[in-house]
Amino acid sequence: MAELGNKSEILVNEVLEALYAIEVRKTQYTTEKNVENVVSKALHSSFNHLKQQYNIGGYLGLKVDIDLGDGQVGIEVKLAKDLNTSGIQRLFGQVLYYSRRVYRKNLIVLIVGTDKQQTQVIKEVQSIIMEQGIQYYYLKVKQ
Repeated sequence: MAELGNKSEILVNEVLEALYAIEVRKTQYTTEKNVENVVSKALHSSFNHLKQQYNIGGYLGLKVDIDLGDGQVGIEVKLAKDLNTSGIQRLFGQVLYYSRRVYRKNLIVLIVGTDKQQTQVIKEVQSIIMEQGIQYYYLKVKQ
């Protein structure tokens, strides 16, 4: 982490590295909230300033799933099994709003799913998100 005065700057690449080490087991892959808790617990050991359901402000009252460093890096968690057309449209709206409102390019979309669930639809979602300069990671569930 880079130092900024007496506050450490959390770098998005450091968060991605930490995400690569996280394991979500099949028994934990039940609900988005449960997976969010698993990811938060794992990240908390590396990042002190972690908040779940962080209110990003604005009139819409939206909350990013995981915030690190009080607005420095945001993580939006989605389950691949729940990403239907309306869920994907909602995700695109969240990405647009969160990146414009607070995180700019320091937003990570974390999709959690099985090998089988990493379909062409999910890959297209990845492509669209990354074209916007937003980070993306597909975390495969461990059997």
